Amino acid sequence: MKNYYEILEVDVKTSKEIIDKAYKVLAKKYHPDTQNADKKEWAEAKFKEINEAYEILSNEDARKDYDIELDYDKNSIVEALYSKNEHLQQLVEELQNELNYLKNQTNTTR
Repeated sequence: MKNYYEILEVDVKTSKEIIDKAYKVLAKKYHPDTQNADKKEWAEAKFKEINEAYEILSNEDARKDYDIELDYDKNSIVEALYSKNEHLQQLVEELQNELNYLKNQTNTTR
């Protein structure tokens, strides 16, 4: 999921007025008509991305829905990392048990 706040270079708690100002600055900076021919295609993509971000973040209802989705994505990532971490902890525990077993076997045979 794209992070529209990063695209507009603003904080999640930024006011509508600041979002408007950030959009105007970035739209002017990356407008395809102001770019050299070699950067025009890149600028068009960047400009489109800025417009998409502004369209969502400037609309109060769309922004609320987006914020919920963004939080859900962040939570999903955290849950996935936690699950992976649990699995790694289990593997480490199994390896420690195996190592202890081998140590006991070595001590028993001496």
